[in-house]
Amino acid sequence: MRKGSTIAVLSLGLAATTTPNLVDAKSYHGDGYRLRDRAMTSRNVRSTGDSITCLTSEARNLLARIRSKFNNVQIVSTCRPGAKIAGTNHPSKHASGQAIDFRVPGRKAEVVQWLIANHKNGGTMTYNDMDHIHVDVGARFVALNRPSGRT
Repeated sequence: MRKGSTIAVLSLGLAATTTPNLVDAKSYHGDGYRLRDRAMTSRNVRSTGDSITCLTSEARNLLARIRSKFNNVQIVSTCRPGAKIAGTNHPSKHASGQAIDFRVPGRKAEVVQWLIANHKNGGTMTYNDMDHIHVDVGARFVALNRPSGRT
């Protein structure tokens, strides 16, 4: 571990993961927590909230590393202008193009383990009521099986 870096591991409950099919994919847009059903296809990947062109170069590089390791990466959400961290008034990393929510069907635990070992320049988070993985660039942290703040 680098000098001055910190890791907070909040929970390691990865045993129960589910793999939705493409038709059941979910996307989180706008306010950051409004849920909208849709299929994740190349046709709609360019729509607001899941485009990769809005990401910072560091976030795009992180996504490229993830995609090179795990082929079937499905983007759930990227940039959401004005997004706030649930339950706070603090800006989300999604608001500045520094965060990606994604899933790799059937490989969630493997992806999370790889991120913990290999993603040292940002955060890795999973939620107890959502099937995707959140990664961002910035301060190093690991928070697994967190409550999402959705009601």
